[in-house]
Amino acid sequence: MKKLLKKYVNPGKWEVVIPFDKEGMELEWVGIVDGREPGEYSLTIVSEHTVPHTKGRVTIRAVCGEESVVNLKGIIRIGKEAQETNDFLELRVLTLGPTSRATASPELEILANNVVASHGASVGGVDVQQLLYLESRGLSKKEAEEQIVLGWLGV
Repeated sequence: MKKLLKKYVNPGKWEVVIPFDKEGMELEWVGIVDGREPGEYSLTIVSEHTVPHTKGRVTIRAVCGEESVVNLKGIIRIGKEAQETNDFLELRVLTLGPTSRATASPELEILANNVVASHGASVGGVDVQQLLYLESRGLSKKEAEEQIVLGWLGV
């Protein structure tokens, strides 16, 4: 499966449409939203299936820092002709403080009757146990949080 990676590191608003318009097309799309700088980050992604026998996977990982707002919206749209489509949408946000605000909104719009489509979404903070473990190994709280963020984003 072909894989595309896109990073968003500055506040802004983005809309991405992934057209699955060739029969047999397979694509994994990974989005990274690094919202540690204050501001608003908004990403909408649409996985649009219009032909049969396509396979997709969309994963978005985001970090929401202090005084930041991260809004993720993902849509799997499967047209009536797109039979035997398989797609998964995953939206995950890690918040870094009490002034971080985030939403993760997945949607399915399915008109075909022979498909596999699902989604998952979560918004949550840094695990205190992970911070304590890293601090017990000699890292400062800031260094420990940075390591958790880098691991979360997969970089």
